[in-house]
Amino acid sequence: GQKIIPKLGIKTKKESDKIVKDLDKAEYKNLPRSARQNLESSGFKIDKIEKKRTKRNPLPPFTTSTLQQEAWKRFRFPAKFTMALAQQLYERGLISYHRTDSLNLSQQSLYSAKEYIQSKFGQNYWTFRKYKAKGKVQEAHEAIRPTSANKSPNAVKLSNEQHKLYELIWQRFIASQMKEALFDSTVLDIKANKYIFRATGQILKFDGFLKVYPMKFEESTLPFLKEKEVLELAKLEPVQHFTQPPPRYNEASLIKELEENGIGRPSTYAPTLSTVQTRNYIEKNDQKKFQPTEIGTVVNDLLVEHFPKIVDIKFTAKMEEDLDEIAKKEKKWVKVCEDFYTPFEKNLEKKYKEVSKKDFTEKPTDKKCPECKSPLIIRIGKFGKFYACSAFPKCRYTEPLEENVLDIKCPKCKTGKITEKRTKKGKIFYGCDQYPKCDNAVWDKPTGDKCAECDSLLIETKRKQIRCSNKDCKSIKNVS
Repeated sequence: GQKIIPKLGIKTKKESDKIVKDLDKAEYKNLPRSARQNLESSGFKIDKIEKKRTKRNPLPPFTTSTLQQEAWKRFRFPAKFTMALAQQLYERGLISYHRTDSLNLSQQSLYSAKEYIQSKFGQNYWTFRKYKAKGKVQEAHEAIRPTSANKSPNAVKLSNEQHKLYELIWQRFIASQMKEALFDSTVLDIKANKYIFRATGQILKFDGFLKVYPMKFEESTLPFLKEKEVLELAKLEPVQHFTQPPPRYNEASLIKELEENGIGRPSTYAPTLSTVQTRNYIEKNDQKKFQPTEIGTVVNDLLVEHFPKIVDIKFTAKMEEDLDEIAKKEKKWVKVCEDFYTPFEKNLEKKYKEVSKKDFTEKPTDKKCPECKSPLIIRIGKFGKFYACSAFPKCRYTEPLEENVLDIKCPKCKTGKITEKRTKKGKIFYGCDQYPKCDNAVWDKPTGDKCAECDSLLIETKRKQIRCSNKDCKSIKNVS
């Protein structure tokens, strides 16, 4: 019953069709009678059976980076929120310092883990493990761990979010000192013509650290088969796979990329992600993945063109190396600062004269300002493009671009149209373009239809439910 997918370097449909044809000829039922008699060299048959014991080792205790990554994967906690919770746990004396890139564990903590594991699960679940972080780390620090193994998550009183994070830290630390999980795995090689198919199965024999720190694994059993046994082909299905572009970053994958490229230190991952979102250079899409905003793209293009050395991915890592060498007294800080700032200052002064902000943020139009009759321009602001009066600051008239107009008549004032707007913090809402004369506004996107009960706008929620925008209306339930 197991679906077997061969790993073949098939590049064209022509190659695929030939393989399917060859395999069809190899099927026992399609063989001529003379060939069927020689089962050793015909049909789909078991070529080799390999059985072995495999093991899965626990992961090391958390560093700042791995804690932020795992908290996002499991709970969708943003890095800034994770660090705020960790700070609260640290202040309550429940965990060690949470800004670290070290995997060190104190002798006291190791002894505490040993005592807990042996008393709770038995001698055969404990083993001593020591971890060492890759690259340059501050070895004087410890990994993130509970201050005592006996302070189990259920033994301390915490809020729901605090409990989730503390349980994750506690489980990871305890698991890091436990025996590996053991699996019995079977590998079947099935030969047909000149091709080999492979099927694998595994069964958990000893849970080890998985008893404390659950991780995804798949148990699959294979039927009892013997070598040289001939099989009957149930189905042969060629599947086309397309090369996918690299996925967009999320909180976890971006933090991992920052760490791997030496950009920043443990204390800077969360502020970095928070800053680029607060300034609206990037935003999260419906899949909670980062994508650049219009203003972010403009700023990036400007910096890459005019300050290529500074926005180069190796710049921050090199600066970190220089700072480490200054700390070790291998470099003079004045010389390091001078080598950077002298050419930077000259380039900055030159760019102030050459580059105009208006070239990137303003575009002329044929429209006139309805208040002062000056030309309207398209301006790029923190939250995208909009129309603005060219006489600013004397005239402060602005209006949204036509592309943000939803062509929905405002049901309140009957004259205006509903447009997409943003709050000062960048949150999208939908309101009447006659504001402040009309203050009609909703958070969710209007569908264009009206409620049959109260004539208010129908809206589509993030859960794809169609509801009435009037909270007092009886048809608040999903009407789709």
